Amino acid sequence: MLSFCENRKIPADNISLVQRLEYGKTPDGKTFIDKIVIEIIVPPDFPEKYHQALIKVADQCAVKKAIMNPPKFEVKTLVK
Repeated sequence: MLSFCENRKIPADNISLVQRLEYGKTPDGKTFIDKIVIEIIVPPDFPEKYHQALIKVADQCAVKKAIMNPPKFEVKTLVK
């Protein structure tokens, strides 16, 4: 988002992100992360025409993409 704003000469100083986790429960009562909500907080003078574009930029985040398509995990012990 920083480069998006810099390319458009929009100050990014007062932009912040808030991440909120929403939990669900399995049928046997175990809690799990059901949803990750990211709120992009912009100042009142941020151009409204770019609100949707910021969401698109956030959707391209490498961390978000990794969570959406998680890698395989392999856990093992090694004796050295």
